[in-house]
Amino acid sequence: MLYHWVKTLVGAALAANFSFPLITVLINRPLWEEPMAVLAGNMSLTCTLFGLCIMLIGLYDVASLQSVALCRLLQYSGFSVGTAFKAAQTCAAIDQFVAVTQPLLHYPVMMRALKWLFALTWVTWAVQLVFGLVAHFLALETFAERAVRLGSNSTYTGCRWETALSNVYTVVAELQLVGFSVVTASLLIYTGVIGHTMKRRLIRQVQQIQHNGANPANGENTTFLENYRAFKSIVAVLTLTVTLDMVTPVLRILSRWYPQPTLNGLMHQLRLLGLIVEGWAYGLLNAKLRAAYRKMVCGTSRQVEAQISAMRSAQQNRDRAGSAQAQSRRVGPPAGAAAGEDRIASPA
Repeated sequence: MLYHWVKTLVGAALAANFSFPLITVLINRPLWEEPMAVLAGNMSLTCTLFGLCIMLIGLYDVASLQSVALCRLLQYSGFSVGTAFKAAQTCAAIDQFVAVTQPLLHYPVMMRALKWLFALTWVTWAVQLVFGLVAHFLALETFAERAVRLGSNSTYTGCRWETALSNVYTVVAELQLVGFSVVTASLLIYTGVIGHTMKRRLIRQVQQIQHNGANPANGENTTFLENYRAFKSIVAVLTLTVTLDMVTPVLRILSRWYPQPTLNGLMHQLRLLGLIVEGWAYGLLNAKLRAAYRKMVCGTSRQVEAQISAMRSAQQNRDRAGSAQAQSRRVGPPAGAAAGEDRIASPA
């Protein structure tokens, strides 16, 4: 019974935790023009739904319900939005990749890509749910039924994935979780390597230009450094959670031969708790989202809206300056411009 209550409380905490950034993004229209904020809202939506599913499964067990159809609906729904969250996390990694490698093009590129990233997230959710419903109506063999058929004497109480989900579905879902985690980790590692290389090159170029007595151009450099600083903080948070996302599914796959229901349950709850830190960290690293959070908590709407507008104007000015520098490089440096000053505007 204690485990059922823990599951219920963890699910409720997840839903309540992520409903706040989700509502913040929904009611602040200026944030709809910020790709990172929109993607954070997308992640928050998947996590809110996931938390609700976990809470309802816990309440199902607390109430000792015996509806097989309801249990399967909750389990398939939970796995569907959980997989959608991994797709949303991969979308956030793509955003960080573009922000670090193409700082001046980050905004226009991501605004065009948002609809495709949303499609990736919610098509993933829809495919999982339809697959689960088909498995239910076809009465495909569950993990627990397979274990009994193979001679195992393990017993499962309550609404668990072992007794509710099709064995084929769980294998496919676990492989997708691992796949999305590997893609996310690879993108973050590659982005980190590129960002570190660009930062070292930028520092050398700035030192060389300053040694020659010139002033380096700052448009693209400032944007890159801000994006890279935020990226390093995001990586520090995602390192543990992405690692858990690769280890936990592997343990569940191995449980087909070496059942470990208690270990699997504890690892699952640990990963759920990690979501709380992960989602907030990603949102708090965006200045506009931080300002919107202060608006929600403190109610200083005019001050926060002015701050958001000022930050947007500053970003647009940097983008225009960087675009002008990029255009000047394509058509050739203006008369009297130092070659070194033109090169430093693009450390890539």
